[in-house]
Amino acid sequence: MSEKSSQEQPPSSVEEKKLSNKELKELKKKEKAAKRAAAKAGSSTNESGDTPQSGSQKGKKPVGGATKTVSQVKKQMNNAKTHDPSDKVPPMFGHLQSKEEKILSTPDIASIVHPSILSLTLKMSTYKVVGSSSRCIAMMEAFKEVIKSYKTPEGTSLQRHLTGHLSHQIEFLKTGRPLSISMGNAIRWLKQKISVIPITTVEEDCKRILIDEIDMFITEKIVVADRVIVEYAESHITNDSKILTYGHSKVLGELFEYAAIEQGKKFEIYIIDSKPLFEGKKLAKRLSKLENVKLHYNLINSLSSVLETKIDYCFLGAHSMLSNGRLYSRVGTALVAMASKNKSIPVLVCCESLKFSDKVQLDSVTTNELGDGDDLINTKPFSKEGNALKTYLKRLDDAKEASTKKGKQQQQQQQQQKQQQQGSGRKDDNDLSNWKEIRSLNILNILYDLTPPEYIQKIVTEFGALPPSSVPVILREYKSST
Repeated sequence: MSEKSSQEQPPSSVEEKKLSNKELKELKKKEKAAKRAAAKAGSSTNESGDTPQSGSQKGKKPVGGATKTVSQVKKQMNNAKTHDPSDKVPPMFGHLQSKEEKILSTPDIASIVHPSILSLTLKMSTYKVVGSSSRCIAMMEAFKEVIKSYKTPEGTSLQRHLTGHLSHQIEFLKTGRPLSISMGNAIRWLKQKISVIPITTVEEDCKRILIDEIDMFITEKIVVADRVIVEYAESHITNDSKILTYGHSKVLGELFEYAAIEQGKKFEIYIIDSKPLFEGKKLAKRLSKLENVKLHYNLINSLSSVLETKIDYCFLGAHSMLSNGRLYSRVGTALVAMASKNKSIPVLVCCESLKFSDKVQLDSVTTNELGDGDDLINTKPFSKEGNALKTYLKRLDDAKEASTKKGKQQQQQQQQQKQQQQGSGRKDDNDLSNWKEIRSLNILNILYDLTPPEYIQKIVTEFGALPPSSVPVILREYKSST
């Protein structure tokens, strides 16, 4: 009986008994690999069963990268990255992302990235769009255009595919400049909104819902929040008061306009500015149109003399507020806050809750952003002088060639003058345009610094005015309101 039962038993079960667990796992892996290979072979053929066309048409993909996986797109973008080989960064700051790293706009990249994202990346990398709030608004407006032109591929759902499609846009956006804290918070909010849309919703309705949600987000978290902050902070500005501020901030510009125009207050503003972007010029130009505001524009090297006047309040903008109460803002902010605190001037920071982060940072080296070192060097006047000198020497050569009738002595004198002028141009000790060729010289352009909480008296948000130690409370309120 035992022989019969063993003969009646199927051969597959006998083989399975003979195989060990390790061999079974390897067999299953091989079967999965064979299935993946068959699936890839099936996807490479078109609907009529033909193989893909050769030549230039072989590499064509549908717009939006519908047939590409996330890893393939990331690999394609990494291959398209270019870095300036002459870029010099000290080893201590080598981990920071540099502005010189960009992605080449190849046809393959153009098929993945939306034109509005391409345009915004270029504007951000050239500092045409600056400021945490302005960059966040511009990014959300670009995402609206991406969603409008988006079409869900067959076999997928909008809730799953659109998130990955936006990730490709974000990866390209990062190459212009690193994302700000407000941009990161807005991206997380948008992806969460996409994930909660019912899967049965029609595609056009999904897109309309998302666009309306983005408009509402910009209105509530930035526009209305700025208005509430302005109303809270306006009470600190009185007639004949003297205000100190640094650089440019969108909410501070609205605050000063509100106090001067709608409240009719007369006061003085001292704007402190610094290289390389000179953002304070934008605020000075904006406030120069106000009749009842007396404006003073100073560079940061004159800060000590400005503080000798009786300043009532120091208002500062913010790139981000960290959970340990430290202010992360444009470089020079910590110096202004420290000098104001030393003169017993209250320092008020106007910051939307969208810019609050649960990160903890103790220095400006761990996380920061590097700009182009050439921006810190005053090379433009020297380059203009050099160009003028070259133009003059070229005209001199042309005149020398035209006047062939003149004697050799005159030509030699002109040549000597030319060499002297060229030598004087090369021997300018102040010209650092060739600093990258000097091995022992490194020029570091750090864009942000960290201000300790002891230099800050209040943080004015749409939830009220609170001390820096209450940042976790505002974070909790913000997360509960989203």
